[in-house]
Amino acid sequence: MADHNKSGAWSPTSPGGTTDDSVTMEIGDEDDPLSETQECVEELVTIPMTAPPENQWYHGRLGRQTAEERLRSAGEIGSYLVRESESKSGSYVLSYLGKNGLTHFRISAICGDYYIGGRRFETLCLLVGYYTSQSYLLKEEQLKLPVPPPEPVDDRRRVIAHLPFSKMPETDELSFEKGDVFVVLNEMGDGWLWVKAQRVDKEGQIHEALVEDLNGSIDPDETLPYFHPGITKEDAVEKLREAGQGSFLVRPSENSPGNYSLFVLCDKTVQRFRIEKEGRQLFMGGRYFDGLEAIIERYKKEEIVESFTLVTPVCKGSAEHLYDSIRQSSRGPITGRGQKLDMQGYLFIKKSQKVKKWKSMFFVLLGHDRQLCFMENEKRSKPKGLIDLTYSSFYPVHDSFFGSRPNCFQLITIASATNHYQIYYLCAENSDFAQTWIKVLKPYCVNTQPTRSQSRSLKELRTLTVEVCDARSIPTKTLPHPYCVVSLNNVRVCRTQVEEGTNPMWDDKFILDDIPCDIEDFSIIICNHSRRTKDQDIANITIPVVDVKDTDCYDKWHTLQALNPTMRSDTGSLRIRARYLHEIIMPEDKYSTLKELILNGDLSNILELFNLCGNDRIPVAKALLQIFRHEKQEKVILKTMNDFEIAREEEVSTLFRSTSLATTLMDQYMKMTATQFVSNSLQESILRILDSKQSCELNPTLLESGADIAANRDNFLYHLNDVTESIIKAIGSCPVVLRFICGCLQRSVAAKWINDESVRTRVVSGFIFLRLLCPAIINPKSFNLISETPTEMASRTLKLVAKALQNLANLVEFGAKESFMEVINPFIKRNKERMVVFLDELSNMSEVDTSRLQVNINDVARNLATIHQICASHLIELRKLSESKTSLRKLVAVSEILSDHKKRYMT
Repeated sequence: MADHNKSGAWSPTSPGGTTDDSVTMEIGDEDDPLSETQECVEELVTIPMTAPPENQWYHGRLGRQTAEERLRSAGEIGSYLVRESESKSGSYVLSYLGKNGLTHFRISAICGDYYIGGRRFETLCLLVGYYTSQSYLLKEEQLKLPVPPPEPVDDRRRVIAHLPFSKMPETDELSFEKGDVFVVLNEMGDGWLWVKAQRVDKEGQIHEALVEDLNGSIDPDETLPYFHPGITKEDAVEKLREAGQGSFLVRPSENSPGNYSLFVLCDKTVQRFRIEKEGRQLFMGGRYFDGLEAIIERYKKEEIVESFTLVTPVCKGSAEHLYDSIRQSSRGPITGRGQKLDMQGYLFIKKSQKVKKWKSMFFVLLGHDRQLCFMENEKRSKPKGLIDLTYSSFYPVHDSFFGSRPNCFQLITIASATNHYQIYYLCAENSDFAQTWIKVLKPYCVNTQPTRSQSRSLKELRTLTVEVCDARSIPTKTLPHPYCVVSLNNVRVCRTQVEEGTNPMWDDKFILDDIPCDIEDFSIIICNHSRRTKDQDIANITIPVVDVKDTDCYDKWHTLQALNPTMRSDTGSLRIRARYLHEIIMPEDKYSTLKELILNGDLSNILELFNLCGNDRIPVAKALLQIFRHEKQEKVILKTMNDFEIAREEEVSTLFRSTSLATTLMDQYMKMTATQFVSNSLQESILRILDSKQSCELNPTLLESGADIAANRDNFLYHLNDVTESIIKAIGSCPVVLRFICGCLQRSVAAKWINDESVRTRVVSGFIFLRLLCPAIINPKSFNLISETPTEMASRTLKLVAKALQNLANLVEFGAKESFMEVINPFIKRNKERMVVFLDELSNMSEVDTSRLQVNINDVARNLATIHQICASHLIELRKLSESKTSLRKLVAVSEILSDHKKRYMT
């Protein structure tokens, strides 16, 4: 048993609250009705609690049936006991007799902490004390009467080190000396233990190969030289192959805890034999033995399989070899569960909309347990928190919600008996990573689990488009600075900009793609923004989704309903447009003809589709890129469309200036792949700008009274030079395909405009600076470079830096139009040649092998379905165009065939 009375302060919130590193409850042995989840708070409060002594309620390892018998014998409402789970080793169960009968709550024990009901406790005593004196376990029910075990239970395991050990930096390992004593809190797997060191009073992980049991519970068989307590299956197989035919070793069984596995190399194949413990004897092959030595001696003489006996034991190595083996097995995260991780990687997390700062954490998905753990870094084993997906729902987060921060989504752990719920906002560094996480997490969440049709490779896609148009007769006294928030099932997902006036106009359009199937309504809340106080929700409207489903284009005025009953009823009205699209995505093979047509057909047909689709241009470009990226042929479509644009353009000054398929593809491709380049180029410099207290304002009309313009200029030149140097140094992190495309651009424009030497530089800078780096400088939140909104002074500095960089990249000095910027011209003159060299070096890639690129594009069917859906939406226009452009006829025919196929699936 774990050390239930270990020292350390526990910090809960008030009843019904939770701790800072709160997590959700795990399901019990069979049922788990715990019904509280709460909003996470950052401030921790220590509350004294009283728990009965542990010997009055802890029963050790105990089955469900026996636990229920003991509670029924007690017969009192509020009776309880805590036991170690028989069905899941290392977990505990709180068994409780309540008003409605017996209930079992699982307590997850992870690295010395105990998780139940959205709360984290450092000991079981604190957990029992909390539900005894501070909070309800069930509605209006607390723990009252502990049921003692028939006899006291002390199943703590104590071990002593027989070898010293030095920890690896930034890990949860413990350094220790020979003779140090530890109390085992958790067995982590692969030989790793989470312990508390008694000499230094610290917790951490150690390897059991370096310790021996103190309390005499060690099995003599486990001291034999060929018994390997911590070796993995893979390492065992490798050692046997090195030792040769007939070599053998014994290790603990993974599939049957408490038993052993005998590994033997027979004719180049490793055979495994289970050895079961039955009392004081071992059972194998229909025979009973007194110990491992008896088994080994028998099968050294008799054939264990036909023509093979045991020959050579593979013994544990020297101390040096043992240390090497331990180092190799310490891979983190969640040491001991390396083979059970369904997904891992860094995400930003924010546990509440009220919390301003995002934290970068390393996330690990344990799909089998439906748990999402997060820790400080990939070397750690102890989670900072845990999200139980058994009780969590997935919802999208629009880029607008956090002020143009992309690649976000949210997990909401919802209680069944209360309206309290905990929100986890998560954010990935790029769209590919976000989509990968979303796809992996959805099957484990309550509201996004696959349906029967989806399990047959058929997917349903629901898209809700909401356009917040304008409002009328808004009371400016209560709403001087109104903005709107859109929510799905009362979960907030996007927001408009702040406007002013009695009749504010937003015209903000939100496309919420792939929303959960349980969305019954959506609401628009009108709020008032205040710089000094908390923003207030003033009024709202709610629209049932069924109302939008029944019309092609929902467009209505709604009377706003005041949220405060004391407010006068007239709060104005709001105009909303909406569209609900329920699409069926067929199996990928059904789109094979369309895929072939896109990849190997006439790309000018795609250009015609792009020119027709208006508001669908970005979805078309994204889908095309993902299809080509999946085939590792993105360079084909990018180069082809860029060359087409260059061929039809007459003037250098307007090249790639308008919105075209080429520019849209390049914009989207850079957003998908160049996040690391942007981060390496800009993040540290931008953070220095945010930390600076000195203004960089150069415009005399904007200077504050008494401002020192010379100091401003010097500070601005410092930051401008800092950003420039950082960009030049980051050239190696620019994606190779993007660099290849830049090289293609240079060669194409140089061949067309032979006499214009600067066009080679400006065609590349137009994408790298104008469309990528400068937008990231102006709005660093949209590229996840910062977590907080910059101050007004910092925003102005960023804007000036972007303006100067763009001129430098265009090799153009400032003129009379912006005379206050002329002080930057000497800097531009000095760095023009460096900029030319930088862009030439960045573009110096004549070929690229895309076959070696790692691409996480899994949902090709969805991208093909997007292309088909847009084709079907514009089928009339495509048919008309095909009369003069015959190559379009095949695209029209394929679209019609796919529409027929889809109708059959839908019926």
